[in-house]
Amino acid sequence: MELKEYRSHVKRLAAERQGIPVYNGSPDHAAIIVENMFAAARSKIRLLTGDFNAKVYGNSAVVQRAREFIAHSDHTLEILVEDVTFNSSHPLVAEIGAEDNVTFYEIPKAVSARIGFHFMTADDDCFRYEAEKNSHVAVAAFGDRETAQHLNEVFHEVLLESRELDKASLTD
Repeated sequence: MELKEYRSHVKRLAAERQGIPVYNGSPDHAAIIVENMFAAARSKIRLLTGDFNAKVYGNSAVVQRAREFIAHSDHTLEILVEDVTFNSSHPLVAEIGAEDNVTFYEIPKAVSARIGFHFMTADDDCFRYEAEKNSHVAVAAFGDRETAQHLNEVFHEVLLESRELDKASLTD
């Protein structure tokens, strides 16, 4: 499927929110799904990621949608990161990293070693799940409450063991 068709397909699935799975296997596909997760979210985005890959999360469309999402004071973005190698030069961090409703956490190495996957959720019914770390191969769905709620529970468990990062160190 061409990128333009893929974008239209994902946008339609996000709008319908019927829980139909969509697969991705490239950074471009991942960025399209992430962009649509930000567009579909009504209040909360949770992200468990390796190094906050700028090819995906720094994509200009993702940055724009994230900016629109976080502009609402009642919206929150929580990001659990295994490898904190990004800084203020990361496009998304530069754009929204200092906002009050954005929080970054570092996952301890021992906890990270137990996690073999990455994921993102939007609210309690949308998700993108990478079964293998550092792979862009993933499945996503908009409107799958059961899976998204399970991933949110996993997120909360990892969050309890993680350390909040000082925003000043990320946005200097």
